[in-house]
Amino acid sequence: MITVGVMVKWPSKMNTNSITLKLVLSVIVFLVPNASGARLEPIYQPTIKSASTTLVEDNNSARPAKFACLSKEVRLDETVSYGKGNRRVTVEQKLVEMKARCRNGKLVDLKNREIRFFRPSCWGNPPPDYLEIQKRENEELAKLKRRYAVVVFACNPMIQ
Repeated sequence: MITVGVMVKWPSKMNTNSITLKLVLSVIVFLVPNASGARLEPIYQPTIKSASTTLVEDNNSARPAKFACLSKEVRLDETVSYGKGNRRVTVEQKLVEMKARCRNGKLVDLKNREIRFFRPSCWGNPPPDYLEIQKRENEELAKLKRRYAVVVFACNPMIQ
């Protein structure tokens, strides 16, 4: 039998008995060899699940399988708009509101119109030619809206 002693000084607000016990037990588990020679299997294997949908892994970001066709330039946790009292609406919330889903590898809304995202230019201090830039962006946005369902990202009110 192996005896392991650990002396650790913890901050006073933490429950040192339970932390020390966990530390000692974890050290013992790794130091004591498996006597039967059998392979140890984890009892619990964590899975990434959402309350309503399963998740798909791609490039270290989990996203609901429902939105697996979402463009890689757009993250589900990005803020689309800002409401009263610093309430933020995320891309995921907006897509759920639009009843979006994947069809033939494209993200579509309830009316089967493809969903596109538009990011207007946001400035704290606008450049000298900002009127031309805004005009060009407004024309591009109008053109997109004729053909697609468009989600427009709002500028952060703290910047403007």
